[in-house]
Amino acid sequence: MELAFWWFWLIAGILLLVAEMVTGTFYLLWLGISAMVAASLAYFFPDNYWLPPLAASISGFLLILLTKPLAARARQVKGYTDPVLQLTNKQGEVLEPISSTRLGIVRVGTEVWSASAQEDLAPGQRVLVINQSSTVLQVVPIK
Repeated sequence: MELAFWWFWLIAGILLLVAEMVTGTFYLLWLGISAMVAASLAYFFPDNYWLPPLAASISGFLLILLTKPLAARARQVKGYTDPVLQLTNKQGEVLEPISSTRLGIVRVGTEVWSASAQEDLAPGQRVLVINQSSTVLQVVPIK
C-alpha cells in the first residue's frame, strides 16, 4: 500500500494546530493552516511534488506577515499585560540548587521555573525575581 504524500502535510498541520493550542502564540496557527493548504493541494494535485511546499511557504509567510500588525494592535489593547513582566518583583523559593555557573529550579507562586543567580543558592532559600526571559528567571536572595 502506497502512502499518499498529502497525509504528511495533513499530519503536520494537525500537529501544528495542537501545538498552537498549547502555546497560544498564533504563529503555529498560521503554519498549521499553511500545512492544511499544502495537504489539500497535495490531495488534488498528487503529481506536482513542488506545489505543496511552495504553497505552504508562501501562505505561511503571508499569514504571519499580514497578521503581525493585528497581533501588535491586540497587545496595545487596554487590560493586556505582557506575561514576561508578570513574575518580576515576586518572591519565590529555591527547589534545586543554583550556582553562578549552573541553572537551578525555583517556584514562584504555583509555577516552577529555571533560574539563574550571581551567587550560590540552596534549596529552601527565599528569592526575589529581578528579571525574566522567556524561559529563565534571574533571582537574588532575600536577606
